[in-house]
Order: sequence, then structure tokens, then C-alpha cells
Amino acid sequence: MQKEKSASKNPCAPQICMLMYRSLPQTFRRLVVANSIYEKYSDVDVFCIKEGEQSRNELVNGINCIRMPITLKTTDSGAVQLGKFSLFTAFALINLMKINLKKQYSIIHVHNPPDFILFSALPAKFICGSKIILDLHDMLPEIVASEFGLGENHIIIKFTKFMEKLAIYFSDSVICTNNYDKEIILSRNQIKPNKIFVMYNSPDEDILTVQQSNKENYGLDGKYIIIFEGWLLERRGIHIVIEAIEKIKDQIPVVFIILGDGPYLDTLMDIVQKKDLNDHILFRGWVDFKTLSEHISIADICIIPFMDTDVNRRGVPNKLFEYIVHDKAVLSSDLKGISSTFNDQEITFFEPGNANDLADKILWCYNYPELISSKITAAKNRYSREYTWEKMEEELYRCYGNLLGE
Repeated sequence: MQKEKSASKNPCAPQICMLMYRSLPQTFRRLVVANSIYEKYSDVDVFCIKEGEQSRNELVNGINCIRMPITLKTTDSGAVQLGKFSLFTAFALINLMKINLKKQYSIIHVHNPPDFILFSALPAKFICGSKIILDLHDMLPEIVASEFGLGENHIIIKFTKFMEKLAIYFSDSVICTNNYDKEIILSRNQIKPNKIFVMYNSPDEDILTVQQSNKENYGLDGKYIIIFEGWLLERRGIHIVIEAIEKIKDQIPVVFIILGDGPYLDTLMDIVQKKDLNDHILFRGWVDFKTLSEHISIADICIIPFMDTDVNRRGVPNKLFEYIVHDKAVLSSDLKGISSTFNDQEITFFEPGNANDLADKILWCYNYPELISSKITAAKNRYSREYTWEKMEEELYRCYGNLLGE
């Protein structure tokens, strides 16, 4: 059931602004945060980018989306993305100052990446006294190191760490997505631990409601379904799943469904074509929340096959919690962020990048459904105790309350 929205704006309520180089409402994690803040404070402006033919201004569940004239494209090169990041920062600075003269934002909530879009909020901080929250969805030094294969001492990595230090220095509070990220932030920045708040990427089940479907609706009756959903990058390891499927396709009736898009899509489709695996690997592209949930509902296994890179090692992706909410078995690369969130009695791990080990673990899941069922129950119990959005929302409100003196 959808939570009730505030009926009218309270003129005495704090004015909240969010900055994000993402589109809304398509970017689910940021929508969840904005939705919770709107429910409590009733007035939220979100500066974001456009997707497709979206209008420049739109109310989304009461949230005022102010879209900058920038569109994200999966084919953008690194240089083009950097240019768009810079343009977004400039547009956000101009629009924020113009609106802030009238509204006087109490809090400006900045969602990275990149970290430097926070600089567009600095005039409001120094001139108008606005507080800044830096929401670190990703750790930029780890992203750049993983994407470009750069070592810790490379000048670009040093620069990204410097930008992170500046952004954290000018922030009044920092939100990160797991305890491992908190350790990393404390290890390389001078910041008090009580300024850092941990919010896992849990789904708001009032928005992402569980939908049910069956394999017959997709022509997959009798198949053993494995699903991955998300952005398609080489470091996400989907090619390792394809290799594993090739090894076991004659032993079990396996079908791997890929939900998503990204710069690695064409390469993956070429691999499938060359291996003649079109009957076993299905590309579905991006789907809406309802269709995503229906696809997950027909899965036997949901997979997180990330490679062992700096950025993947620290992450706890939102798809992990989405799979568990749907009562699905999770098969994941054994990476520190994920393995410190759930243990091997709750999800099944395999060696990152090892197609042989992955193939063996898929066969094990297929052959031992009773053991898999017990893992599903244990993971759901752990999630209910520690990681529901209601618990994350309490941390979000605690962060805001500290800054607002509540």
C-alpha cells in the first residue's frame, strides 16, 4: 500500500533541495530517498537530468523535479561525460542560487557521482547558511581505478581522492551505503565518525511492490531461470555467467535473462552469437518496476557476478536486497562488501571471475533445492532484522534531524 503523502505544504517546514546527475523517477534509489524526505518535510526540489522527452519541470509524487538540459547517453565517452558533469554543475549552481534567493534551502542533499557537483551548493552554504549532505552512492577513486585500470599512486587517482576530500570537508554530514565504505572514508579523510550515516540500498516496498508472474507467460515452462538486472559494464562480470552457461547448458535446462543496458551490451550480444547461445541467453533491456518484479518472480536464481575490482569489492548493490525481498536465491561473487552484509548460510558465493566455479555452484543450486530454500529463509530473516527501508529511513531522518536541530 502506498504511503500517504503530505496533504499540503507547511510554510514553517525546512526547505530541502537535492542534486543528482541522474534522472527521476527512473533512478530508483534516489527516488526512494526523495520520497521519504518529502513524506517528512513536504517540500523537496530535485535538480536532475533529463531522460528522453521528459519536461523541464514536473511533479513526481509531490517532488518538484527541475531538470537540467542534459541527457544521459550510454554511448558517451569519458570526455563527454566529464563535460556533461561540468555543465550540470554550472546549471545547478545558477538555478540553485536563483531559487534559493526565494526559498532559503535548509539542506542541500548532494548525490554523487561525481563528487564535484557538490561545489554548486557552496554559495548557498556560505551566503545563506544551507547545510550540505554528501550522499556517497559510489566511491569515485575506486570507480576510476576500476574503469581505467589505474594504480593507487596514479596522478588521476590522487586527484579523485583530493576531490573526495574537498567534498567531504565542505559537507556537514556524509551518507554512505555500507559499513565497509564508512571504513574507507574514515581511513583517508579527516572526519568525525558521528558525521557519517550508513544507509544500505534497501528498496522501499511501498514503491517497489512485489509482482507475481509465471514461467509459462514468458514461454519458459520447465526452464531453470537465472536473472541479472542492472547496468551492463565489463566489470559486472556478465560474460563470466555466459561462459558458465556454455559449460552446463547440456546438463540442465538453463536460461539466463539479462535485464538492463549499458556500454558492454553489444560485446555481450556478440559473445552470445559466437557461442550460439541464443536459446539460453535472453536480453530484455530496461524494464519498468512492475515488469522487473515479474521477471524476478519467475527466477530460480538471481545473480551478482561482479569482478574483483576496487569499486566492486566495496559495494553492496541494491539488486541484492531486491532479490531477497522477492524470496529468491542469490548467487554472488565473494566480495567483501557483500559477504560482510550476508554470510554463506544466507546466500551462495563463488570465486569472482571463475566461470568453472560459477558453473559448479549453479549445478549445486539446481541439485539441492531444499538447501537453497533454507538459505532464502535465512537471508529474508536477516534482511527483516537489519536492512529494511524502514530501518534505513530512520537513519536518514536521524541525519537530517542532527542538521536541523530536531
